[in-house]
Amino acid sequence: MKFLNKQFTQETLKLALPVMLTQVGQVSVNLFDNIIVGKLLGAKALAAVSLGNAMFFSIFIFGLGFSLAIPPLVSEAHSQHDHNRINSIFRHGFVVNIILAFVLMLLIFGIIPLMPYLNQPKEILPDTITFLSIVTLSIIPFMIFQTMREVSEGLSFTIGVTKATIFANVINVILNYVFIEHFKMGVAGSAWATFIARVAMMVFLYYVLIKEEKTRRYIKDFSLKIKNFTKEMFEKLIRLGFPTALQLFFEVTAFAGAAFICGLISAKDIAAHQIALSMASFTFNLCVGFSVASTVMIGRKLGEKDFVNLEKVGFNNLKIAFIFMLMCGLVFILGKDVLPTFFTKKEDIAVVVLSSQLMIIAALFQLSDGIQVTALGCLRGIQDVKIPSILTFIAYWVITIPLGYYLTVPMKMGAFGMWIALGIGLTISAVLLVIRFRNLSEKRIKAKSND
Repeated sequence: MKFLNKQFTQETLKLALPVMLTQVGQVSVNLFDNIIVGKLLGAKALAAVSLGNAMFFSIFIFGLGFSLAIPPLVSEAHSQHDHNRINSIFRHGFVVNIILAFVLMLLIFGIIPLMPYLNQPKEILPDTITFLSIVTLSIIPFMIFQTMREVSEGLSFTIGVTKATIFANVINVILNYVFIEHFKMGVAGSAWATFIARVAMMVFLYYVLIKEEKTRRYIKDFSLKIKNFTKEMFEKLIRLGFPTALQLFFEVTAFAGAAFICGLISAKDIAAHQIALSMASFTFNLCVGFSVASTVMIGRKLGEKDFVNLEKVGFNNLKIAFIFMLMCGLVFILGKDVLPTFFTKKEDIAVVVLSSQLMIIAALFQLSDGIQVTALGCLRGIQDVKIPSILTFIAYWVITIPLGYYLTVPMKMGAFGMWIALGIGLTISAVLLVIRFRNLSEKRIKAKSND
């Protein structure tokens, strides 16, 4: 028996590769921000942007989580050729996401005045507040983009989103240099570059989708007439979206909490944490491609009631994620002394040394990170979202954060201790989620065989 199924692997890669490029594009906005800010403005500015992004994504991720309710529903409807249902999912998802966007904006603006009381380094707070205040404005265009993206990916059309994110990245890099170097806008320049890039990303995706045959009909048929809305569809989206949002929230806030715990030690620890996190996030977001492919493929098998192949698809994709992250981990180990230098000035030697130590730990938990995100995609495909959110809460907030604080502060291990705890939490999460998927898929297979 071959380790990988050729047919499933080809289908996975066909779906995953454009998504991987998309994720690289989205992560690269923050990655390029960190590189440019670190190189042009120094470690303090990098720490400020890091803290601002941690705050932003800790809250914004809740909105992204809700949007992930869309692909499995679209994929299931698509396998049944139910175009009216896809239109319904699109319009209801759009409304839910826009309402969430406004709520999340108000929440962040409400938190900003409290930031001086969060016990973070005083020298970075003014820039952090400036960056966060501007970037928060990008939530609305980002959520509109995300709605169109999830519908498109549910229809197995993933390359359009890739084109939009590449376009946005080019704009972001150019504007970062122009605003920081030419107009001397500092951290604010980086924030405005990010905002404009996200608006451009939204507009470009709309243009691509209306030109593409697979998606054109859904863009043209899109309507917000009140008569087209139903309580049942809103309830379906919320029932799937809320637990998914919580799961993502628990994970991202754990990393944000890690940044705050590192901030209790020094700005150096925050900067080193952000460098290692930027690299780990890069590979994690590549693995999101396998997660999305799993959701779409398993959602399709669910619609066809082909539970045997549903399980096979899931475990095949978990194997692909394992192999991919193994290679990424090796790159981290081999490049641990070189990769951190892309994010800092030459004089920030202490930050580089600490970052290279964190890269070793990051390399070790790459396997767990890839497996857990792919397992989540598998579970999302069978529309199982409540238990996974509980499992991630236990892994990150019951185990990781308390252990991380203990190792970082009382044990005086700094950011190194925090990352040991993160690795343990990710491993626990991966094991529990894989067991969950195996149990549920086996249960469905047995239930069908007994019919």
